[in-house]
Amino acid sequence: MSLSVSTVEIEEIEALDVVEHVLALADWDFDRDEADSVQCVASTKWGDMGALFAVRSEPAAVHFSLTIDVKPRAGKHAAIRELVVAMNERLWLGHFDFWADENVVLFRHTLPLTGRDAPGQGEIHAVLSAAIEAAERFIPAFNFMVWAGKTPIDAIAAVLFETDGEA
Repeated sequence: MSLSVSTVEIEEIEALDVVEHVLALADWDFDRDEADSVQCVASTKWGDMGALFAVRSEPAAVHFSLTIDVKPRAGKHAAIRELVVAMNERLWLGHFDFWADENVVLFRHTLPLTGRDAPGQGEIHAVLSAAIEAAERFIPAFNFMVWAGKTPIDAIAAVLFETDGEA
């Protein structure tokens, strides 16, 4: 699924209508299951992941979350938190969260709607792009730590290593 979408001027439209429009242009699967949320599937090089856009009236905002396909073990919770902090230091938009009670890692970002009814298409596109880029870059760090026994420092160092060219 591609994120290359054209911009079309939309006026006087609800926030989730803009979200649905951008997702449709990008040919993403999505479903508005309630009046205030849209679920979609984000395709990454590590597989499909569930995502959610939700509208909140007070304060007015559109919240986005992408569930990261990682299965943290109970003994790794402190290390997961340390890794999340290290990853967040490197993100320009959005952040990772670890909800220990639910054993879930998420990428999240909120778009405030102060003085307006809906975000711009470019904002939705930017959030989706940032989420996919962050997931594709940092999921291996979680796996290095959870499954290969690396420390958070070693796991983050491994994913930040970049090579020139292709093998």
